[in-house]
Amino acid sequence: MRLLKLSLYFSLFIHASLTLAQTCSPNIIADAPNSRYIMNANGTVLDKKTALIWMRCALGQTWRNGGCTGSAQDYDWRGALVAAKSTAFAGKKDWRLPNQKELQSLVENRCHDPAINRTAFPNSNDAWYWSSSLLAGDNVGAWLIDFSYGRDGWSNKSGGHYVRLVRRGQ
Repeated sequence: MRLLKLSLYFSLFIHASLTLAQTCSPNIIADAPNSRYIMNANGTVLDKKTALIWMRCALGQTWRNGGCTGSAQDYDWRGALVAAKSTAFAGKKDWRLPNQKELQSLVENRCHDPAINRTAFPNSNDAWYWSSSLLAGDNVGAWLIDFSYGRDGWSNKSGGHYVRLVRRGQ
């Protein structure tokens, strides 16, 4: 009986943690409101503030019926660069890994779990995403952005993290 209760509590805990929704503070002005973006039906979004065009889904996900389906894929840093270079999406082939500053520009500081605009970037993971920026004086590590809380950090380039691609706007 005790084992059954523990199993029940554990499964309820797992279910509750999987169904938690994004939390946003209404007392903080949005960094990345919907009005900042032009959402395109082809699975891209134009950030009017930075003039960058982003893929709305992380690599591994598929743009379908106005949303991102499937699961984001982990890449090591070199694999992320190769995947970016070989990606053709929305009729374009010039996709690339964003630098640290570009990726940080997507952070919505008033929200967490994830700290990103979920209208512009539906089904976004609250996880670490690679940037193209290397650690200064270091050929082993690269910068990442954590979209759980919007913080930056670094990882060994052999680590597995998610990828969101970008290209220059017109």
